[in-house]
Amino acid sequence: MRLIRFLLPLVLACSWIILLNRPAGSIPALGRLLNPVNGYFANAEPASESGQSFFIPREKLKQSVTVRFDDRLVPHITAQNDEDLYFAQGYAHAYYRLWQMDMQTRAAAGRISEVAGRKAFDFDRKQRRKGMVWAAENSLKAMEANPDTRKILDAYTRGVNAYINGLTFKSYPLEYKLMSFAPEPWTNLKCALLLKYMADDLTGSSDDIAMTYLRDLLPAAEFDNLYPDKAEGSMPVIPAGTAFAPPSKRVPPVPAGELFAHFDTAKAAKTAQYRNTPARQPSGIGSNNWALDGSRTSSGAALLCNDPHLGLNLPSIWYEVQLTAPGINCYGVSIPGAPGIVIGFNDSISWGFTNNYRDVKDFYEIRSEDPRLYFFDGKEIPFNLRYEKIIIKGEEQPFTDTIRFSIHGPLMYDEHFPEPSGSGKTLAMTWMAHRATNELLSLYLLNRAANYDRFVSAIQHFECPAQNFIYADRLGNIALWGQGRFINKWKDQGKFVMRGDISATLWGDTLPMQENPHVLNPPQHYLSSANQAVTDNTYPYWYNGDFSEFRSWAIHHFLNDSLRKSAADMMALQNNNWSYLASRLYPLLQARGIMPATWNNDYDAQSKTALAFQLTWQNLYNNIWQDEFGKVPDKLYPSPERTLQLLLEDSASAYYDDRNTPEREGLQEIVQRSYRQATDSIGKLERAGQTAWYQVKNTSVTHLAKLPAFSYNELPTGGWGNTINAMKQNHGPSWRMIVELGKDKIEAHGVYPGGQSGNPGSRYYASLLDYWVKGKYYTLNFNPAK
Repeated sequence: MRLIRFLLPLVLACSWIILLNRPAGSIPALGRLLNPVNGYFANAEPASESGQSFFIPREKLKQSVTVRFDDRLVPHITAQNDEDLYFAQGYAHAYYRLWQMDMQTRAAAGRISEVAGRKAFDFDRKQRRKGMVWAAENSLKAMEANPDTRKILDAYTRGVNAYINGLTFKSYPLEYKLMSFAPEPWTNLKCALLLKYMADDLTGSSDDIAMTYLRDLLPAAEFDNLYPDKAEGSMPVIPAGTAFAPPSKRVPPVPAGELFAHFDTAKAAKTAQYRNTPARQPSGIGSNNWALDGSRTSSGAALLCNDPHLGLNLPSIWYEVQLTAPGINCYGVSIPGAPGIVIGFNDSISWGFTNNYRDVKDFYEIRSEDPRLYFFDGKEIPFNLRYEKIIIKGEEQPFTDTIRFSIHGPLMYDEHFPEPSGSGKTLAMTWMAHRATNELLSLYLLNRAANYDRFVSAIQHFECPAQNFIYADRLGNIALWGQGRFINKWKDQGKFVMRGDISATLWGDTLPMQENPHVLNPPQHYLSSANQAVTDNTYPYWYNGDFSEFRSWAIHHFLNDSLRKSAADMMALQNNNWSYLASRLYPLLQARGIMPATWNNDYDAQSKTALAFQLTWQNLYNNIWQDEFGKVPDKLYPSPERTLQLLLEDSASAYYDDRNTPEREGLQEIVQRSYRQATDSIGKLERAGQTAWYQVKNTSVTHLAKLPAFSYNELPTGGWGNTINAMKQNHGPSWRMIVELGKDKIEAHGVYPGGQSGNPGSRYYASLLDYWVKGKYYTLNFNPAK
């Protein structure tokens, strides 16, 4: 009996040790996680931590490197050669953001299932089928073929691995312990994957499938009226009236014959997957940039402003840094996982981005009777095959997906991975990001550019994602380029799903980079872009895209005056919540007997009127279009800009009538119905104690692994997708930057929603968030070259 009493506790203790050191499904190995020495508690940084424990192993360097941290934990890295500079940047990125780098490159490569299990399988499979790894491999060849980018890639990768090789379980970032996996060696391919991940985020969407359904549904004149290539009244990125050089290439005529695929709307509408898909709402996503020359500023110096709008995540998308070495003295934000600075300034110039939104991804219907072959120009051509092995955590056998490649690229959708709208079509995808591009070379040269000519030379290597590059320098010049690699398309090429069995639909020649639309020192003395149409109709080449106009109209509303602007004015403008949409639509609603008497058209955080207006507008938008297009697969409604114009120009449109009811409705009835629906919703919100706009909008900065304890919800911010401060639930200004480029000095201000450290146990994890929420800025501690 005594033996049993002795052995039982021992057996139980051993069992608990074994149990707690093994993960169970999504539950980590709690024994190791809760270990007071090596587990979670080892990730709590001391309150005094401000870079004191950061040391780069000297034996890995060619010459001396200094890293000075400022009070916001921003590293100012000074090296005597490029290799040491980028080694140090890689080491710093890994030191503060390793898990983020790991997960984002896994996401790009379709490898989340390896660490998260079956729930990530569909996502991973889609990433593989769109050709993400293949695209990264293509670009890596171009990067490693160039001696400059090969040198910095190798150095950066060595820096990341120098940090990884010094880790033990105790020093793993917390998320590795929570998810029960270990860091793996960094490679140059991971850097390429990260850049393709950004390309996917910014050019990955496409309306080809939805537009194909609509083209077959609507008469041509009605389709063109509701879905124009450019919105009426657009204030283009390159100001209207800019003289473009004569085209060096002949604009191709539309080929003869049937060029486009046709989808069976009735068949698709019967699928369960389609029936459960809600209508697509206007995204309102986007970015802003603008620049003013010295004649428009109170200081007489050029001002450049940029606030790219991306997903609101922790750890933050950006990592602030200054890089100094012979030939470079640059400050701005970098992407953890890639060398160089993406948005920023140096001793001579400043630059920023917004997404260009020209269409660079097209779909083709593939005809095949034999799974090994497809039809092209009357012949059967063999597919090329690529085998993608997906490892799934907790499962013994990996899943191998066979991806077939045609002349048009990978077959993203086929009978094994059905197209989501229910068309049943086999579709291949042609995407500019599949090509062997070297955007890293563009950033390398851009960080070192000292004048406009070198800026232009640098951005010629930036091919995908297409971006609107804003520029200003200390001589007072301002410029804007709609930059990327574009195809010389015939009208409507790529606007709809095209036939993949004929050569007439193939992509043709690319356009010369020097003919991309651009302007230097315009007569209006300012430039801006906010994802609107890139040019007016005088630009000689045809293109289409997913453009939005409300923020552009708002920016011009505030900049197009005779007042000189200061950096403080630019801060206020980046945080501006005034809505162009509301300024035009609100009077119409009031004339129809609804809405309060007065409102300043601002989506202020505490505003109840903003809530009432937005709910009314959202209901009105849906009520106008859902009976016409709610049953069309992919459910793409006309744009909010086109809808506003319809409301203002046509009070008797047939679209106001709900075709699902016997009564004949007009504008008055549909407006009142939309307002009643809004007041019903507001009544429910009042009972829940949520009547302020920010409470319903619920802007949140969320941990990448969706861990609530490491996230921040219901932040008291104003704005919305149709305001300059385009702040939505999980999308908003990821980096606000204002640079004043005086001849004697440079003054810069910035802030982003997060902090420099990726460790939730650090006081620098979200140390900038409060300033960002309040619309405040930090002075950027730029050290000029000596």
